Amino acid sequence: MLLEDTPIAAVLPGHYIGERRCGYCHRSSGSCVFGFTSVSMTVDLYQRLMDRGFRRSGTFLYKPDLLNSCCPQYTIRLKAADFRPSKEHRQAINRFNRFVVGTQYEEALRRHNSSSHSASPVGKHNPQFDLISTIHRAEYDHLPQELAHVPTAHKFAVRLAPPDCTDEKFELYRHYQKTCHHEPDSKITKHGFRQFLCGRPFEFERDYDPYDMENFVSADGSQPAKKRLGLWHQMYYLDDQLIAMAVLDILPDTISGVYFMCREEYSKYSLGKLSACREIALSLEEQRTYYHIGLYIYSCQKMKYKASFGPSELLDPELYHYFSFDKFAAEFEKSEYVSFAQSHKGRDSPKGLRKSISSATKMSSRKDEERYEDEDVDEEDHMQVIQTVFDTDMPGVAGHEEIESSIDMSKVRLIIQKYVFTGENLSNEHPTVFAKLLEPILQMAAVMGLDLFYEVFLYFQ
Repeated sequence: MLLEDTPIAAVLPGHYIGERRCGYCHRSSGSCVFGFTSVSMTVDLYQRLMDRGFRRSGTFLYKPDLLNSCCPQYTIRLKAADFRPSKEHRQAINRFNRFVVGTQYEEALRRHNSSSHSASPVGKHNPQFDLISTIHRAEYDHLPQELAHVPTAHKFAVRLAPPDCTDEKFELYRHYQKTCHHEPDSKITKHGFRQFLCGRPFEFERDYDPYDMENFVSADGSQPAKKRLGLWHQMYYLDDQLIAMAVLDILPDTISGVYFMCREEYSKYSLGKLSACREIALSLEEQRTYYHIGLYIYSCQKMKYKASFGPSELLDPELYHYFSFDKFAAEFEKSEYVSFAQSHKGRDSPKGLRKSISSATKMSSRKDEERYEDEDVDEEDHMQVIQTVFDTDMPGVAGHEEIESSIDMSKVRLIIQKYVFTGENLSNEHPTVFAKLLEPILQMAAVMGLDLFYEVFLYFQ
């Protein structure tokens, strides 16, 4: 949605959704979120919403209630330039590289490097590990021209593509959902795939096409003319077959991993770890400061891999400030809900949904090398118990009296059918209508925070 030439964010009124099934521990009524649907969204605003604890599933944005949920989900990120690959990460990258090029090519490359006194670019013998050069080493377009006559075992290529819904992508998605998540065919639809992982969820200026590749090449080829932004698919091809795909939100100062899928027969090559390392490398190449790994649950075994990409930080759900993972981990040993604000520090949920750490770690886990993504949250599928957020003690949310006394209605922007109002104008011109809409206005302001709320149009259909 555009207002003249400026992209705007317009969202529908949100709801507190309680007692929904948890996709992690499978408790039937243990997960609580506040969520709303975006009619249009900007990359800048969404990035700042992530730093307030929001994630998106298609056009549905949701903020987990960490205090009242069985599995508190913390926003986790790392500064890309500070990432230091562990031995396990380095081994995964080198092992896959050797699989791609094969023994014959690796030997030829070793002889070539020995004669030219350069470091080995494929094998484990290279003492200097550079993430960007190593992650690209086995790609067909990055192989040295001097060895073009030597065949590789496989042809490997990775490319960024627009988020179109194609048969090739959908078949990979279907395979992954069936083999990894054991979903029946009846639940795997192209419509669901398109809604969840494809499409154009962000708005841009009229003169900027985020998928025009000429935007990313400058006249002299040194720097991109414009920043790459929006939803992208990073596609992995082996011998011209799509074997894996990462779904990425490329935002102004971070790259956010949305989802990753791969063919089961290649899971032994730790493609999950490999893809996360590649996305960190992409963050550096695209000159982004951070890499967001999604949401993190301390007591969930299948989330453990996220903490290995460090040094990482978790978002405090009340202060909206990032603290080191190590600082949080020390407190997680005492309580599953942690905030460094004094109001809730170490508190258990009033609903009694907290599980002990020992029982929570018994949740089902699969191969350690497999990469798991955030829960696919869908408004229609999961909405069960709706109540006002003010009836909960959701952390980081202002109370009813506080938000009502501090909100400036002259800054509140509303769309009612086809008409645009400020909150102040609506209250003066149509007081009865304003009275009916006041509660959803206050709820959205309380959960989003006033600064962000003033930037959106709240759309009443």
